[in-house]
Amino acid sequence: MSPTKLLLNIFLRALLCLLASAACYFMFTALLGATGQASETRVIWAMTALTSSVIWVFAFARPAIALIGLLADAVHALRWRDENGRYYAFDGRKIRVVVVEGEPWVAEADVLKVLGPKALRHLNWQKMPADEYGEISEANLKGFSEKGVEKLFTGKSDAFSLRFRKWLIGEVFFPFRRARERGLPPPWT
Repeated sequence: MSPTKLLLNIFLRALLCLLASAACYFMFTALLGATGQASETRVIWAMTALTSSVIWVFAFARPAIALIGLLADAVHALRWRDENGRYYAFDGRKIRVVVVEGEPWVAEADVLKVLGPKALRHLNWQKMPADEYGEISEANLKGFSEKGVEKLFTGKSDAFSLRFRKWLIGEVFFPFRRARERGLPPPWT
């Protein structure tokens, strides 16, 4: 859900909850036949608050979770915005991530430094399709897209490679997929 739709949804839910709270207050006033005594007024307000709180919780549980997700995405996007084309660290090793046409690409040289050239002997990079491996024109680098990274890790079972793959997917590629699914602009572009 887009941020604008979410805020509109929250506003409408708040309005409906206020109306429901007012209805509860008037209903309890009518049921108890309030005479204006302080003790009766406190009971009416307590019953209204108790009943209304249940309505408010059910009305705002889902939007609150969605809002937390959007805020987390925004914080993640801000964190990455200044890193575009710069180095990012994985276990103290520098990894360059560059956005090409709205998609993240990881620098080949940095991947080789992390995994080692012997670890990638099984691939013939020249035969990889252009959407998996190629020139990153803005940065004068060669690199791998998400599909290319998946091919890199095919057949890898050592713990370090798996941890590096999990880091790349979770910290680099997943935020882009999530932004696309939610109709948001890609992070750090």
